Amino acid sequence: MSRVKCLSLVFLAAAGPEVHADVIVFIDDQVDDHALVVAVSGQKPVKEFAAEIATFRETLTASKVAQIEILLGKPVPRRDGDYAMPVGQARGFSMSGRRYADKAQNKHHTEFYPIGDFAGIEVWYGIDGESPVFALLYFRVDKTFPKLREVKEKGGDRPAAPKKAQAAARKNTIDLDHWGKLNEGMSKAEVAELFSVPAGNYVPGTEYVTRSCGWRGVGSGKSVETLEWRSEKGRVIVRFDEKGKYVESEYFLPGRDPITNVAERLKWDREQFDKVKKYVDERRAAK
Repeated sequence: MSRVKCLSLVFLAAAGPEVHADVIVFIDDQVDDHALVVAVSGQKPVKEFAAEIATFRETLTASKVAQIEILLGKPVPRRDGDYAMPVGQARGFSMSGRRYADKAQNKHHTEFYPIGDFAGIEVWYGIDGESPVFALLYFRVDKTFPKLREVKEKGGDRPAAPKKAQAAARKNTIDLDHWGKLNEGMSKAEVAELFSVPAGNYVPGTEYVTRSCGWRGVGSGKSVETLEWRSEKGRVIVRFDEKGKYVESEYFLPGRDPITNVAERLKWDREQFDKVKKYVDERRAAK
């Protein structure tokens, strides 16, 4: 089974025969450096792969345990170190922590299903013991496996950062504190007033890491327009709905992503993922 590195409980209610809570589960990565996985998670190819994994997971977890075991077979124990998680897969998720005072009613469990001899899927089931709440992909480590690692930068590997404009930057309040003051219903003009300037780049040449350090959203409106505010303190992406009202935003810190072998790792991960999808599709078609 996966090693749970941290389990956080936020209790909402504890009355009568039940306890209600939200649980945030963090999976301890036994193979890759978690900091590097996080650092590359905002890069476009990684995000695209993450979206494909999410679609696969949602399809699988739409079934109950009986259907999953018909499709994948019976679960077996998983040995630590034999499998690596794809770089595009999140190392954590949230689930309901609802529990009954009568422990016999708490039927939650986690099972590992081997996919041939090259992969496996770990499924976390909820309190009824039947309904999946999350699934994790694992690929068996072989001789061709490229562990995610930082590589030394060689001359010419990365272009030099462009020189910043010498003109004094326009005074603004594009920073974390003001980003945190974005509120539901704010118009584009009100957001511009919050940051003291219209949308734009006020420090040309500044680089930002590709993984956001925070996301905020309000309401359920669909975003149709995106504007950006950039300063020496951060990059803010703000999305608005069809009425020009604030919907969601992300904040990115200045800096550069580490140079890694992520392209090589993604190639290997995708090859394994294609084999998993083919395996599952063939078994589904045979049922």
